Amino acid sequence: MQLTENRFLTSKGFGVHSPWAYDLIEFVINEKLPYYAYDDLYAFWQKAPDWLPQYPQSRDELLFRLVNRFNPHSIVEIGTGAGVSTGYLASVNSRSQVVTIDEKHSSNKDVSRNLKKLKNITYLTGDVLETLQDIIDDANSQNSTIDFVHVAHTRNYREAVAMLIPAMGRDSVIVVEDLGKKEKREWWKSIIEDPRIGVTFQLSKLGILFFDQTKTKQHYLL
Repeated sequence: MQLTENRFLTSKGFGVHSPWAYDLIEFVINEKLPYYAYDDLYAFWQKAPDWLPQYPQSRDELLFRLVNRFNPHSIVEIGTGAGVSTGYLASVNSRSQVVTIDEKHSSNKDVSRNLKKLKNITYLTGDVLETLQDIIDDANSQNSTIDFVHVAHTRNYREAVAMLIPAMGRDSVIVVEDLGKKEKREWWKSIIEDPRIGVTFQLSKLGILFFDQTKTKQHYLL
């Protein structure tokens, strides 16, 4: 399947012919109206360890909107950081199961203490790739797929995405952070060519991978 590129440069959706892509761009990615939970979440996660990495609030709000749109049951985050993004992922639907994987470090207890405020979060620490493989093996044993993945504060993004792609279903989504880094952008250019990946979206520092092969493979630059 040949990859085509669509440079989406206006907030009006000019040049986007797919109704599905237009709807996602206009009403999820570019949505500016506040959601009901934003204020509560901002206050709730002020106690997250501020010495650990986290993303701008606007990026966490985008994660919230994506989860709200696709309503995944199983969510996996790789690289917990301060745990703020984890809270946004988990707060959309209390019935979703969020597993966030972190390396062992001196602040694990501080992160864990904050994440325990939401019952649908499981915080795992240790070898990131080994833990991820256990999650994938468990999904395979149940003949299920992983619905939504947030590749966040991790140096193992290459290996993690390579491991995850075979475990994705038609409706699965992978969100990759930190595309502002040159090395990661080069990797991103190669990963979107993978024939197992369908439509992709690239923002300035974030990328989104979809796996529905019934949609024309296309890359949107926003």
